[in-house]
Amino acid sequence: MNNISWHIEATSKCILECPLCDRTWFYKKFKKRKLHEINVDHLLNFFDGQSYHVHFCGNNGDPIYHSEFHELCQRLKKINCSIDITTNGSKKSIEWWEKLGSILTTEDEIKFSIDGLQDTNKLYRINSDWDSIMQGFKIIKKYQIKTVWKFIVFKHNQHQIAEAEKLSKELGFDKFKLEKSDRWWDESLMPDNKYVDQQHNHQKNVTSKKNIDGKMLPKCLKNNIPSNDLYIDSAGDFYPCCWTGLYAFRYKDMFNPKNKKFNIKDHTVESILSNDKVKTFFTKIKDYESASPCCKIYCGVSNG
Repeated sequence: MNNISWHIEATSKCILECPLCDRTWFYKKFKKRKLHEINVDHLLNFFDGQSYHVHFCGNNGDPIYHSEFHELCQRLKKINCSIDITTNGSKKSIEWWEKLGSILTTEDEIKFSIDGLQDTNKLYRINSDWDSIMQGFKIIKKYQIKTVWKFIVFKHNQHQIAEAEKLSKELGFDKFKLEKSDRWWDESLMPDNKYVDQQHNHQKNVTSKKNIDGKMLPKCLKNNIPSNDLYIDSAGDFYPCCWTGLYAFRYKDMFNPKNKKFNIKDHTVESILSNDKVKTFFTKIKDYESASPCCKIYCGVSNG
């Protein structure tokens, strides 16, 4: 399998209204949705027969709401890709989950994003449906696909961490993953400091001060090569990572989708990563002074 891993937003569609989601922010700001789905043919042509690790998640949408998600997974499995799905898991039928279970294999994984117990998960994951989440998990479990309960800590659910972990073991999840977020522009949701990713403090400093002394630890690089969670959004546009694909940053650098230069419809993996401007971008992010503002915020580390 190729060493590159891909973070792919299969669709911008979702039934939830999570307060800190980019999709929710965009709707509140502009009162409209940008609806896209990754084109299955375009993605397979982009991969050009190579097998990769694919993580389905997104800045705006949840992958399970892609109208051809089964076909998408099926065709990726045919070229021996491994698949990791992160989903809220709500409101899919028994038949839908059975079909997905028959496509995936034991090397694949589904992370169910469940932020609390039945009474609290819905407080952040607005419109989520507990019963259908549990139904989906139980079906997937029959296929021996790896399952993870991913629990983001908020002020309203931090008291339930131990109980949720206990329940995850009783239900048969393979792993309980506690996630400390650094995304706290609404600090009313923020839990106690011990449950906050301390990168949040660096991000506040970078956005509030002009002269920050720092160094770069680019998460998109492995062994100095761009190969970790490279991002494709639901419109098929390439970005170095999901953060550069956020609405706040996507129009401010060379990957601006309005330029129509890095869409998978017109490229293969090789043609994008061998592009001289792309190679220069990945060289610049290794140095704090030359890195883009987005990279400084999310992959910079303050000295001292």
